Amino acid sequence: MKHLSTSIISAVLLVLFLVPYIWKLKDPGLIIVLSLGIVLVIFDFFVSGRQKPNMKPQHPSYDSEST
Repeated sequence: MKHLSTSIISAVLLVLFLVPYIWKLKDPGLIIVLSLGIVLVIFDFFVSGRQKPNMKPQHPSYDSEST
């Protein structure tokens, strides 16, 4: 729960920081770049919230190997 609330707060603060810049800019290229940055932040917020699969290690641990 703590991770979710800090993620929401940080995403909202970043969007609130960038929106005035996007609003004032006149260059379409910079507007597109900043808008894509906001889209990536929102996308990352939703993707990182998913539960990660429980994957097994691909190699044995170093402790179990004999030298």
